[in-house]
Amino acid sequence: MTSVSWADSDFRRSVRNLGLRWQARLEGNGPDRAIPWILATLLFVGFGALSLARYRSLELGSQLAAWMQGMWLVAEGEDPLVSLTGRDLFDGQFSLIMWPLAKLSAVLPAGPMLLTLQAFALAIAVVPLWRIARGVLELGVETALVLGLAYGLQPQLHNLNLAEFHPESFAVPAFLWAYLFSQDKQWVRYAIAVAFALSTRSDLGLVVIGLGALLAVEGRTRSGRVTAAAGAIWAILALGVFRADLSGGEFVYGDAFISYGDGPIAILWGMLTNPTQVLSDFFAEENFQNLVLLFAPWLFLPVLRLRFQLPLLLFGVFQFLADTPPGEFGNPQQYVAALAFLPIAAAFAFRAVGRRSVRRVFVNGRLLGGVLFASAAFFLFASGSSLYNDPWTWGSRSVNDLDVIEATESVRPDDSVAALERALPLLADRTDLIAFPAGLEIYKPAEPIFNSDVIIVDESDDGWNDTGRFTFDQVIEAKGYIVENRFGTISVYRRDVVAE
Repeated sequence: MTSVSWADSDFRRSVRNLGLRWQARLEGNGPDRAIPWILATLLFVGFGALSLARYRSLELGSQLAAWMQGMWLVAEGEDPLVSLTGRDLFDGQFSLIMWPLAKLSAVLPAGPMLLTLQAFALAIAVVPLWRIARGVLELGVETALVLGLAYGLQPQLHNLNLAEFHPESFAVPAFLWAYLFSQDKQWVRYAIAVAFALSTRSDLGLVVIGLGALLAVEGRTRSGRVTAAAGAIWAILALGVFRADLSGGEFVYGDAFISYGDGPIAILWGMLTNPTQVLSDFFAEENFQNLVLLFAPWLFLPVLRLRFQLPLLLFGVFQFLADTPPGEFGNPQQYVAALAFLPIAAAFAFRAVGRRSVRRVFVNGRLLGGVLFASAAFFLFASGSSLYNDPWTWGSRSVNDLDVIEATESVRPDDSVAALERALPLLADRTDLIAFPAGLEIYKPAEPIFNSDVIIVDESDDGWNDTGRFTFDQVIEAKGYIVENRFGTISVYRRDVVAE
């Protein structure tokens, strides 16, 4: 019994000494500079491979295609009125960053470029997070590594990467860099990072207001006031002037808040006079579940540093009260501020509970292990990239996928097209493109699809009921369409000009 205890003690001592030697090596300047970039590279490869695999297997649809069509119109010097949405390219979120990306799409394929840049943005955010942990907070290398790994496992981060394309994803690293620059008092770089974040989405001005409040609470009163004022001015101009002008004077979020009123004044009055509905909408079950998915992977450590919730407050309330239809992966774009500031809050919480040595703050290994375990568990539970979703099978193409590709290649560049959802990104380089609504109970001759030169449908689509199928056939014949090509179950109908 004594020999076993001695051996066990000797083994534990050896492991501890080995860990201390490795820790000493990793604390050097070289590894400290290299590790975050290695981690960012690994995340970039993973994020990029997953999103591009979905693109290759035709699992993306109208949302990505709308951005691609708008960019193509800009690159061609045309009015960027996107037929897929019926809106100007900049009307949706007033994402000014799409202008240079549109110019870049003239030499690079738009779809893969957007998905690759989005993956890069989400991955590179680990670099400023590392520098905050190591430079600002003086945390040990193992704590910074856990922060980086836990960040890369966040379910909503993976869902954002997979949910087609959202320009506000670029704001995640921008906010992390901005906070790092504020701590180093590099105010020019800070302003550039904030401006870059604002260029991705109009209502992120609400996040910048909260960022200003955060800086003021931390003692940087003047910088905080300037930041909050800039955020407020941007939010007012972008939401109330620029986007309203693009949308013909309409309030761009009217549909999302229709239960409160019609127009911004009526909506605000409806919220003030009906606080019960506001509280009910804010604490809806779906919102609560999303809050858990944001905080629980960090073992709720961000709650220990509540000031970092200030940048999330206005934007979060705005998003939680909005009635936004969820996509395949929910609405992860609503949580870009949380994806940036909750890791910072967790880093500050680590410092608060850690033990300071001469140069560094070291955190209990059990706590670090708990955060890693929680992050991995929630990744498996709620991430679109979860191993339970078999991501290693993504990227393959079925016979039907190849038929869809052949069908799109048979269409002429100047044709106006109505096509099934998964074919839209392949047809985005044209002026007139709309989605074919396979789920209609009845098709009428006045439907916009019947104004297209070409209609591409999947004859085996389960979304068609008997009545819809019958009325479609009747209208197709009456409108003078003929079957130009068939590729498996994919049919290409072309309007017969002579017959018409």
